[in-house]
Amino acid sequence: GSINGFIQQCSVLGAFQKAWYHFTITADIDPNFQDAYEGRAIVSLQMNNTLEALYDMNAALGIAKSAKLFTNRGVINQFMGDLPNAMRDYKRAIALDPTYSLAYLNKANLYLCNSQFQQAHDHYTKAIDLQPRDESALLNRAICRVMLKLVKEALEDFEEAIKLSPYSAHIYFNRANLFATLKQYQDAEKDYSHALLLMPDDALFYKLRADVRGHLGLTDQAITDYKIAISIQEDK
Repeated sequence: GSINGFIQQCSVLGAFQKAWYHFTITADIDPNFQDAYEGRAIVSLQMNNTLEALYDMNAALGIAKSAKLFTNRGVINQFMGDLPNAMRDYKRAIALDPTYSLAYLNKANLYLCNSQFQQAHDHYTKAIDLQPRDESALLNRAICRVMLKLVKEALEDFEEAIKLSPYSAHIYFNRANLFATLKQYQDAEKDYSHALLLMPDDALFYKLRADVRGHLGLTDQAITDYKIAISIQEDK
């Protein structure tokens, strides 16, 4: 298994290397071909060469500025842990194109990571207005709404996110957490169980389902869940 994994990894790295050479040759032939720098930057990021990725994205932006390129550079800055410059890039992207939804989404994610829930909520709302079928924006806005104690609105977002992505364990998991906070333990138990059907090897899901089963008086099932959670953690 590990040899196959290694071969697969090599073939993926080989594909990245080929793409990197392709973009390099293209950039050498035409130093003003913006797509070559952008393409090579994305490949470098996939290969964890973040400095090279940043260098190439700067070169692409030097040829012509666009919301997409500023957003991509923001992502590279995020990978490098430079959150102030990432935020600056997302702001520039929005200033250039106020309809570029990904910039709002990425900016909202930064606010969420910084526990700035109202700002995150407002930017997710803008992203959803522009891309109504973005389930990750809906899920994250639901999480913001939970933190802002907007329970009814959060449940509406979870419901919409499930319609768009019915096989996402994380949506059921996050809604279960809300139900557990509201002491709606039956609803929480149902959602944790659904999450476990989709991700059966998650120790945290079992642990939290055990907690709500304890509240429901399902002692034997709660103990079984705790045992499975411990067994999964020991195997890792």
